[in-house]
Amino acid sequence: MKIAIDGFNLGFLQGTGIATYARELAKILATNRHDVSVCYGLNGVGHDPSQAWGRFVEALATQGEAGRKDVTKWLRYSGQYFGNYLLGWPIEARPVPVLPDVDSRRVKDRLPAGEFFNIPSVFRVCQAYSLLVDRSLAISFPKDKKVDIFHATCPLPMYMKNAANVVTFHDIIPLVLPHSTNINLRHYQRILKLSMKTADMIFTVSEHSRNDLIRYFGIPEEKVFVTYQTVAIPAHYQALDDGEVAAFLAQEFALTKNAYFLFFGCVEPKKNVARIIEAMMMARTDYPLVIVGRDGWLYDDVQALLAKLHEQDSGKNRYRRIRYVPFEHLMYLIKGACGVVFPSLYEGFGLPVLEAMLMQCPVITSNVSCLPEVGGDAVLSVNPYDVGEIAAAIDRLSGDGVLRQELIARGLKQADKFSSANHLQRLEQGYRLALGKA
Repeated sequence: MKIAIDGFNLGFLQGTGIATYARELAKILATNRHDVSVCYGLNGVGHDPSQAWGRFVEALATQGEAGRKDVTKWLRYSGQYFGNYLLGWPIEARPVPVLPDVDSRRVKDRLPAGEFFNIPSVFRVCQAYSLLVDRSLAISFPKDKKVDIFHATCPLPMYMKNAANVVTFHDIIPLVLPHSTNINLRHYQRILKLSMKTADMIFTVSEHSRNDLIRYFGIPEEKVFVTYQTVAIPAHYQALDDGEVAAFLAQEFALTKNAYFLFFGCVEPKKNVARIIEAMMMARTDYPLVIVGRDGWLYDDVQALLAKLHEQDSGKNRYRRIRYVPFEHLMYLIKGACGVVFPSLYEGFGLPVLEAMLMQCPVITSNVSCLPEVGGDAVLSVNPYDVGEIAAAIDRLSGDGVLRQELIARGLKQADKFSSANHLQRLEQGYRLALGKA
């Protein structure tokens, strides 16, 4: 199939979970003989084909996708596209021919596969239009570039003419947990509805997310298809030697293998980090908690709690805060942890659970949202609102080596359900359904 995906999240300078999804989606499709194209929304690329690739790489590396508050960067395009928008005429993407002599290594992870196209500020403009008019923005590729499927990797008020349109809804967290976000809920809901309206098929990454969509929006069940998710962790990381891991952890982080607990992810309310810290302080184990991940939004409670602990002699050695580590270092940290603690309040899929199982690390996670689907019987499930229950699970893992080995074995079996092959099979099945409805 000829499949185009949006490059909205791939355009951001700072990585996102949806950018990871888009990257892995493009790679898995391209490596299985699908023709993949990515459409970006970068400014400053220009119209000269001989300069377009260099300027595109520069924009991707230094500017990235304009933020929603960077009005000066996208406002002029909102006027430029408005006539087409009102008349329902598509905005045509320009091809960005790849020049092999231009060094693009710095942004290679954001250029996943296939051919590349660009429409300046298209993603910000279509979101702004949706505030004013109840209509999605149409886009198209040049006439000589046929597209069977346009796959939006997150809800966007835009669609592609002359193609079947698919959109992935990862979750509807702002509607389910409104206290955990700081976005305009009315505008968010409007974008979701517009995206649903123009989609021939809606993909979700768990049965739980599918049920949420059907319940909140009354979508026909046959229009919502579960693809689940996968993650590509190179085999050499999964097969890391225990001695090598122990030496690396000691040298890089002054940590002892199997003698610390790990949380990794963005620090924001839904991740429940404050309760993880409280549970660690309540637990009998003296293992420290290592928190890896950048600050998200509404993280003040976590900052205040860590500051309070730092003032106490008994708390100083109970946690380690690391805002960023390279992928390689994260793999060592997961592999060497006594357990990953991930009692999230809500997830669309819960990728850290799958990553930990693949890296043969036991997991403590929630018994709510999609996490029972992902973890199955290979995790210790807890009530994410019960600090005592989280603490008890931490003590179980730290004190029971047999249990840890059982969970590791079950985890590898459970992770196989979300293999790349299974994910590809479900994607292709969903695309065929979309083509039948287009």
